[in-house]
Amino acid sequence: MIALHILKLLANEGFGTIDTDMFFEEAPLNGQGVPKEGVWIVERGAAVTRFTTQTQNFDIYSRYTSKLTGYQKLEAILEYLQEAYGEVCDLPTVPPYSETEYKNVRITPTSSVDNVGTDENNKVVRVISGSVQYERSL
Repeated sequence: MIALHILKLLANEGFGTIDTDMFFEEAPLNGQGVPKEGVWIVERGAAVTRFTTQTQNFDIYSRYTSKLTGYQKLEAILEYLQEAYGEVCDLPTVPPYSETEYKNVRITPTSSVDNVGTDENNKVVRVISGSVQYERSL
């Protein structure tokens, strides 16, 4: 669920609006069966430890008809994450979805922008990857 909080951080930084052009775990349809344009974040597995420091990997995808728009959106997010790399922060809560507090968080980008192809609606899909380390409360 930490990826939702990363999405909220990105929304707070001006990269978009959750449930409008930024989505959690999926890129929904627009009502006519066509996927919405925007970015979405998906969590991926990471090593599990018995320690309080936890890691979660994630991917941020973009889907736009314009090849340039999707690339530019992800490139801007990547630059933001690179500039903040190494800084420890607290992630914002996401009312009404999650009141969990994530503290002592470090977000690390792990890939550049990658083109993963064109979807069935002829929209280009791109992805960047990252990892987040955080302290788990016991």
